[in-house]
Amino acid sequence: MSDHSSFDDLFDSQEERPQRPRRKKKVWRKILVALLVIVILGVLGVGLYLWNVGRTFDNNANKLTDEQIFGTERPDDQKEDGGTNILLLGSDEPMDQVDVNDSRGLRSDTIMVMHIPESGSNVQVMSIPRDSWVDIEGHGKAKINSALSTGGLPLAVSTISDFIGTELDHVAIIDFEGFKALTDSLGGVTVNSEQAFEKNGYTFTKGENVLDGDEALTFVRERKSFQDGDFQRARNQQAFIRGLTNEIISADTLSNPKKIQNMVKDFSPYMYVDSGLDAQYISATAFAMRDVRPGDIEFFTSPTAGVGTSSDGQSIVNVDEEELKKVQDAYKNDTVDEYVQNAPESHL
Repeated sequence: MSDHSSFDDLFDSQEERPQRPRRKKKVWRKILVALLVIVILGVLGVGLYLWNVGRTFDNNANKLTDEQIFGTERPDDQKEDGGTNILLLGSDEPMDQVDVNDSRGLRSDTIMVMHIPESGSNVQVMSIPRDSWVDIEGHGKAKINSALSTGGLPLAVSTISDFIGTELDHVAIIDFEGFKALTDSLGGVTVNSEQAFEKNGYTFTKGENVLDGDEALTFVRERKSFQDGDFQRARNQQAFIRGLTNEIISADTLSNPKKIQNMVKDFSPYMYVDSGLDAQYISATAFAMRDVRPGDIEFFTSPTAGVGTSSDGQSIVNVDEEELKKVQDAYKNDTVDEYVQNAPESHL
């Protein structure tokens, strides 16, 4: 699949300069694959239903083999590094039409690394800009999302593992249909839009908007209506995940086990996960995180040094290598929460 294939708008040039988000707003980065976070949040407080919800996910989600994802055996969950790192990839290509045995030619618009510390007291999710200019083993410098296109999932996993400086324990992929299914399963989601705009026949006002699945999909995908393009799209995605999380952990949802069961059943068929992300793991993780609430989840972006142009004319995002070393140390030492609290505001 070429850069002009059916991955809608994923490879357009990123020439806009990023705006600095305000730290106090608890920035929410990229929605699509963060639905795995929602799986965990959704079963918090469900008590006796934990296992059943996890089993529903286990029975409906699509399992990928270790070889398909890692190229070898899955990393040992008991590695010396503290905490758990989960790679979350988002795709608007219907995954049931993708040959996961040869995923070369694909690119992921959304790349996130979710860190669950050993204490289970909070969660950090780092978004990696798709155009980040990095080293890809055997291929020199390239955009980080091209690793999937060049060498399939194993190369993408190893490239992102090198980027964070430690192993990835699990991998999850979700496509847009799952995103729509979850939104509709909840009966809609209320989001706060920073700007008014129109797209695909939908009108979004500045302030609160109640969105169904199709409207939400337009809201989080649109970028051409904004002066700063991809960066406003990211902020819209942040607004949506905040609204989605609030909806899922509301009293109306958590007090309705059937609603949670249906929610997980509706969107899990659109998820593709490694063999370790099963009912037992999700249930155990959810129980360990039973006291986590939205304010305990920090979303941030990997350190960047502005946009630029590669020697072959590509629009790229430069990586702040010095700050990245601090991020890598944080992932290695299970101190990502401390990094987020003390990082320069321009990198949040």
